[in-house]
Amino acid sequence: MRRADLVAGVLLLALAGVYLQQSLGIERGFASDRLGPAFFPQLLGATLAVLAGALVVRAVLKRSDPTPLPPARVGLLWAVVGLLVGYAVVMPYVGFLLATPPLLAAVTVALGLRQPLLVVAPALGITLVLYAVFGRLLGVLFPRGPLGGW
Repeated sequence: MRRADLVAGVLLLALAGVYLQQSLGIERGFASDRLGPAFFPQLLGATLAVLAGALVVRAVLKRSDPTPLPPARVGLLWAVVGLLVGYAVVMPYVGFLLATPPLLAAVTVALGLRQPLLVVAPALGITLVLYAVFGRLLGVLFPRGPLGGW
């Protein structure tokens, strides 16, 4: 895992650099807020850079791990990545409210939980809480899909 951590850390550092560079171009606007609209993106970029740097340092200082991941865990990782890619592909067409519960339920099942109520209820609850907080309270626009203005 040492090599993977090093590669991931370097890639995340590069991403943080690009993200920070892009956030410097955000115009101040007319708001009287002292922090301005660029503050939060710059905070996120700086946080990503610090955490990625810590990952690189840990990868360099850590001794190599002699035990590789078991094949079942690697398969699980690829299954979750596939689910996330599928989610990103279908969400613009079916909307956040219809795409998110199946994703959360599928990831829960992939992680080993098989009781229907414990799979479906959290998937629906998490989706509705995310929509209520971000969509309604904070005004974040989600892909609506066939539900339209609901």
